[in-house]
Amino acid sequence: MPENKSLRIDTCQLLGYPKRIEIELSSSCNLQCVYCPRRFFNNLNGFLDLGAFKKIVDESAVYPETVIVLHRRGESLLHPNFIEICEYIRGKFKEIQLATNATLLDEGKNRAIIDSIHFISFSIDVPSVFNKTRIPAKYSDVQKRILHFLDMNGGRVKTQVSMVKTEITPNENLQIFKKLWRKKVDRVRIYEEHSKDGRFGSLKCNRGRRLPCVMPFYELLICSDGKVRRCNHDWDGFAMGDVNKNSLKEIWNSSIYAELRKQHSCMNIYDEVCRNCDSWYAEIGNQGTGETIK
Repeated sequence: MPENKSLRIDTCQLLGYPKRIEIELSSSCNLQCVYCPRRFFNNLNGFLDLGAFKKIVDESAVYPETVIVLHRRGESLLHPNFIEICEYIRGKFKEIQLATNATLLDEGKNRAIIDSIHFISFSIDVPSVFNKTRIPAKYSDVQKRILHFLDMNGGRVKTQVSMVKTEITPNENLQIFKKLWRKKVDRVRIYEEHSKDGRFGSLKCNRGRRLPCVMPFYELLICSDGKVRRCNHDWDGFAMGDVNKNSLKEIWNSSIYAELRKQHSCMNIYDEVCRNCDSWYAEIGNQGTGETIK
């Protein structure tokens, strides 16, 4: 295998279980962000069955070191059982993460998050751009909701704000964003726009010599219909498995996953999703295409 410092073997992997599980509570979203890959789809509208969610949690709870991520293509807070979901998963894992556009934060959801989640990321932007790109949300309302959450939180949940950097984003906006939030949250992060050409995982920048991607060795991602995908850049590839039919451990150790790992290990990648992806370089523990500026 070509040298890749991002690939690590740990107890979870030796036990045949993913280190990180991303669970899409909702494929529906209440916003139409201009740079979101959702614009290439017309049928993303659904919620993970509560019974399926509990099955995933029950199986995974015997591996409490597994990082659980409660978001993907949609807005998780739209799930009609969001508070019950937080209550059910509470205390079962050492790291539970969530990302949200913050438009639906209220007293009840804030309390559920503070009591159950360890890390939350708010997707926002600078005021001059937000209302033009996060349609139909209004910056003043979202800012108010985030600040109220931070007041309620009192530092218990680690917090992040993030924005998307496009080809026309002036450097001044990055500095404004940092200045607005760096003293209010634990981390400020800038993500590069991706998949803008309809090719999921594509980036404009050249990352040089390709290395094996960490995701087939590290993360299992479950969509709201229970189908398992390769990673967060797999929006329309064939499913790697279905949690409604098999256990996560069976899927993770399946011949389909073994074949994908072999492709990356040998750097002979012909998988329909992976072969054209530019986002393989992300480091473990810092997934995503971007930079942390705090």
